[in-house]
Amino acid sequence: MDFSKILNSTDMHHAYLFEDTEGTFSGLQKYVRDMKDAPEIYVRDFESLGIDDSRELIHLASMRSVGTQLFIFRARSCTREAQNALLKLFEEPPEHTHFFLCVSNVSDILPTVRSRVFTVESHTHEHEKNFLGKDFLKATPKERILLLEPIVKEKDSKSAALLLDSIEYELYTNQVHVSYTSAAQHIVNVRKVMQDKGVSLKVLMESVALVTPQLS
Repeated sequence: MDFSKILNSTDMHHAYLFEDTEGTFSGLQKYVRDMKDAPEIYVRDFESLGIDDSRELIHLASMRSVGTQLFIFRARSCTREAQNALLKLFEEPPEHTHFFLCVSNVSDILPTVRSRVFTVESHTHEHEKNFLGKDFLKATPKERILLLEPIVKEKDSKSAALLLDSIEYELYTNQVHVSYTSAAQHIVNVRKVMQDKGVSLKVLMESVALVTPQLS
């Protein structure tokens, strides 16, 4: 995996969720250790991430640090209680602190948690997401509305979430989010609101179609 396309030491997302394919956990550690400014790095490897483990991570993250803190942890499984404990941390992360969670299958992670992180799936999934995001970002606002019709008509929140991940992935890997920070933040906000009952999926997704930049 080419981490340089995803991680920018000067402008990192506060939390990343990686699908733990072969070499991801070790490769991620090597990449961040080679970063400039020598960040403070904590590495943990869990067979199963439980509530006590999450509380320990929250405690460590809350401790003051002189510079940037990076928490890299792998969990082959995560209890619901542990994930809910991490949710608050991902919603309000300490300043200059970033989290990297490697899991066997991202679909095992609660939607509420996934809505707070930048997801990086396996190579196959990345290719599929890349394709979706490219098509959407190359389209005009009018064309985007047409692309959204099947999702809106079926009220398919799962496909909508996949598309948001895809668009965000494209913005970050192409470093476009640096120039369009409001658009990147809008996607984060839409993903959060989409979990609420009674929201209009049509209004949310069409707002994304209007605020995201058109790429060549």
